[in-house]
Amino acid sequence: MGTLWVNGKIYTLNKEGEMSRAMYVEHGRILKMGEEGQLRRTYAGRIQDIVNLEGKSVYPAFTDSHIHLIGYGEALDRVDATETTDLNALLETMKQKASGDDWIVAEGFNDRLLGEMPTREMIDAVIPDRPVVLKRVCRHVAVVNSKGLERLGLIHHTVIEGGKLGRDAEGKLNGVLYDAALDLLHRELGGNKEKNVASIRRAVDALFSHGIVGAHTEDLFYHGDPLETIQAYEDVLGDVPFHAHLLVHEQIVDRVLQHDALYKRPRFDFGAMKLFVDGSFGGRTALLSEPYTDDPVQRGIEVHRPDHLEALVKKARSYGMNVAAHVIGDAAAEQFIGLLEKYPAKRGTRDRIIHASLLDDALLKRISALPVLIDAQPVFLSDDMELLFDRLGNERVDNAYRFKSMVATGALFLGGSDAPISDVDVRKGLYAAVTRQSFAGSSTLAPNERLSMYEALRSFTYSPRVATNTHGRDGLLIQSYNATFTVWEEDFFDLRGMDILNNRLVMTVVEGTPVYEADVITT
Repeated sequence: MGTLWVNGKIYTLNKEGEMSRAMYVEHGRILKMGEEGQLRRTYAGRIQDIVNLEGKSVYPAFTDSHIHLIGYGEALDRVDATETTDLNALLETMKQKASGDDWIVAEGFNDRLLGEMPTREMIDAVIPDRPVVLKRVCRHVAVVNSKGLERLGLIHHTVIEGGKLGRDAEGKLNGVLYDAALDLLHRELGGNKEKNVASIRRAVDALFSHGIVGAHTEDLFYHGDPLETIQAYEDVLGDVPFHAHLLVHEQIVDRVLQHDALYKRPRFDFGAMKLFVDGSFGGRTALLSEPYTDDPVQRGIEVHRPDHLEALVKKARSYGMNVAAHVIGDAAAEQFIGLLEKYPAKRGTRDRIIHASLLDDALLKRISALPVLIDAQPVFLSDDMELLFDRLGNERVDNAYRFKSMVATGALFLGGSDAPISDVDVRKGLYAAVTRQSFAGSSTLAPNERLSMYEALRSFTYSPRVATNTHGRDGLLIQSYNATFTVWEEDFFDLRGMDILNNRLVMTVVEGTPVYEADVITT
């Protein structure tokens, strides 16, 4: 016995424009798509329920190809600083949330909104007696107070390879931590299995409400013992219909391999070895070939010395692993692409270029010769439009977030959010990809780099499944595939500009069973 879904615009995403009005689902699979009358006749004795979609639009369910799943779950339970314009008001809110001797954490502050970068002295003035950390929106910069510096063991003479400690005019530590300096913080704030289980559950519930049923994530370094983190995933995804693909941070890869922990589970598996080449535009730590326009003495940070970076790629190859590297600046991309050329991926596999935020034509041409996927976050363009012009200037900015050119290389193009760094809302990613405008409706940045809505939707549906070799039953809505889909009030193919952001998710369905419902659909 099964369910007949009728009176909808059901997009397969197998081919552009391919759409049916009805589909019959049995045991979680699509048995047939077509017209309502035909399906009623074919399955007359087997139809148990009929769902009237009332003209709404249906697409394969989304996968976020770049998220920090546990971190996103943690952020949902912490002070949200993303819209904060008043530092003292933020700190007073944090002070009220504090309990015991735990760190007090706020997620996502933006110094551009605050008007200045916070310092330890500013935090000390409101919260002097407990360790405090403010995480910048890019998560490559954080600010701690004096108690925080004390807990981290940071003193005046501390040097951090691959990172930086901020200092005031007198050379004293001002509490600002950059890139690799945050590793100390990750160890201090690392979770345990119980906390991670709660964070994963919280994150998955929220993602279902955004139409997201899968995620590529990288959690095994930041949240306590990696083996316990893997166990937390087993505990949650044993009975929750969500698929996770975990990258493996280079600092813990030896430990998990020694324990033979990277075998595939029914609802999660493991991918490439993850490493960082540089930082972010926001913190001016992305590695550029030319100095920052708004700070001519800065070119960014090399997280690893070139010889160390090469050794890490060789290490991954010795383990038979692909490599996934965070590269934002063009100089970082140059370094990583050169290593992929020198140490090619195993035939039939793909390395992962994460972000690829600044690419000129020469770099794109080299990418076209490599077996890679590009793990991009279209939402960054709309989030950072003003900042991009400040950091890169008018001459370089057109080389930022070149989505259409990335697709043209033949690389597998994936869409993600990098939540909690940016908003997990897929509508924002679609808007950014097809408009290349800020969320305030600015002028269009490099209009020739816009994606079509079909290309943008595929980057959040089918392509992520291809990347993880889980596309045999998921990522499209065609006969014999799983009935895993989202129902939307309006048709994304008909929407333009801000209307994309206002489309309303009605339902998320996994293998024929709703996991989120905004409305009751007529049955």
